[in-house]
Amino acid sequence: MNRDLESNLAFNLLQPELKGHDVRIYLSQTVGGKNKKVDELNILEYYEKELFYQLPHHLKEVGIQTSFEFLDDDFHLFPLSICEKVNDPKFINEIRSYSPDLFISIRFGKIFDKEILTLPRYGTFNLHSGILPDYRGILGTLHALRQGKKEVGCTLHQIDDDRIDTGKIISVAKLKVNITRSLFWHIVQLYPLGCSMIKKSIKKIEQGKPIHTRAQDLQSGAYYSLPTGQHFEDLKMEGFEILSQVDYLEFLRTFISPDLRIIG
Repeated sequence: MNRDLESNLAFNLLQPELKGHDVRIYLSQTVGGKNKKVDELNILEYYEKELFYQLPHHLKEVGIQTSFEFLDDDFHLFPLSICEKVNDPKFINEIRSYSPDLFISIRFGKIFDKEILTLPRYGTFNLHSGILPDYRGILGTLHALRQGKKEVGCTLHQIDDDRIDTGKIISVAKLKVNITRSLFWHIVQLYPLGCSMIKKSIKKIEQGKPIHTRAQDLQSGAYYSLPTGQHFEDLKMEGFEILSQVDYLEFLRTFISPDLRIIG
């Protein structure tokens, strides 16, 4: 997982299914390389990271109770740590000692090499926030919206090697575009759909049922790296905001507490 709002949401959605399993959570700090990010992306990440991680302190300060579990220093449901070098031999040996059954990757900002991918008995599943193979890479939802698509979606797929978003597809979930809502809203709405696909796959494994997959047509679609200012200008021309206070507040009230107000 990653240290951001969407990963925290995904964990809370998956938590009921994870009970009874031996789970370890590893967080990456960022997604993408070290290239300079455009201002629009920095704004989105401010709400996903910096402002979001002010919430636990704010909740305590104003006396609001929540059942939402934050992936922070006070998290104690499962072992939680930062992963800096996922392919380091020391880390691989640590993971090997646990004899893992399954890796689930959600917004994890590291690329798995071949050796670590051989460890989990049932393989590695990645929840990608874009419809594959059309939108490989970063922020597929942004590109679908700026291109005027009527649907956005997410894909649960296997990670077979160190290529990005090319593995066999397990399932795809789609969401109808809402022109009155922001990019942020569309991104967040995909996680209940995506986590539902993960839950179904976990259930199949528990029941000894096969996970059916299909190969991607890698000659179609495109790979997107960090978005540019022009990409966000295209989004604006299609009538979408990056994020609205209404959409952010709706997220807070829906998933964390109905008593919350915008902070910061």
